[in-house]
Parts: sequence; C-alpha cells; structure tokens
Amino acid sequence: MLHRLPKKSILGGFRASSIPISNLELLTEKPAFTMNIDDIVMDPALKLALETSKQTREQAIALLDLVSSLSPTSSPSHEFQLQISKQQKLLLTYLAQLRGLHRNAQVGARETKASTAEARQEVDRLHLQLQNLYYEQRHLQGEIAACESYEYVSFCKSKSSTIANMFCLVTNISSYR
Repeated sequence: MLHRLPKKSILGGFRASSIPISNLELLTEKPAFTMNIDDIVMDPALKLALETSKQTREQAIALLDLVSSLSPTSSPSHEFQLQISKQQKLLLTYLAQLRGLHRNAQVGARETKASTAEARQEVDRLHLQLQNLYYEQRHLQGEIAACESYEYVSFCKSKSSTIANMFCLVTNISSYR
C-alpha cells in the first residue's frame, strides 16, 4: 500500500482526502473478539483511564468523520471551522486528562517500587539474620558433639563416693601444676 504525506488544510489539521481509506478503516474497525474489560480491571484509577481513553478514541473518530465530510475541493465555511475547532479542543481536553492519568499512574508505580524495595530490604535483612542464626546453631551443635565425644580418663580408682572422686581430682590437678 502506498502512503501519501497528508496535506495541511487551512485549519492546521489534515484533510480527510489525504488520509488513505485503509487507515480510516483501522481506526474504526472492531476487533475480531471482545472481552469485557470490567471483569479484568478492578482498580478505579485504571477504570477511569480506560473510560477516558475510550472517550478520546471516540472523539478522535468523530473529528475524523467531521473532517472527512468536507469535500476536498471546497473551502470550509466559518461555521464548519468553528465546529472543527470545538471538536479539536474537546479532543485535546481528553488527551490532557489521559496525560494526567498517565502521570499519576507513573507516580503510583514509583511509590509502589520504592515501598517494595524497602520491604525487600527488610526481608533480606531478616533472611541474613536467620542464616547467621543457623550458622551459629550448626557451630554450637558441632561444639557439643565434640564435647560429648571427648574421652576422659579418671585419675582415681575409687568410685565409691562423689566427694572422694572430687578430692582425688583436685589433688591430681594440683600435683600436675
């Protein structure tokens, strides 16, 4: 398909005759299947953005229809120019609303990213703390196992009384020094 460069009209816009028909059909063409977006999108801010987008699209199509109703050979009347000007202003209003909604969505996304990063840092800190505790637990279990497996030899032959064993142990230690 050949694309032609649109000719500027005296209104500052494009004449409908300079837009290939297939492009106009693309703007007004309905998709092959439709899904109910209200079932998918639950956020009120997104619903508002979708509604504004729909209104903007409808206004753009209405403006294109109005401009395409003008014959390419005739010059537009003053009333027609005023009507197109009103339609353009309405379209620009919708576009400004969309820009504002988009800006708000970007700010919300940044705030969400920041809070998510803070929460992730907290989770990472707690995870590291848990890993340190596991390491300390394994180390202490190893120390306990080493102490339990330590073989000792009694210096005293008597096993009759605890006091005698303690006395024997103390005397053996003091003689060791």
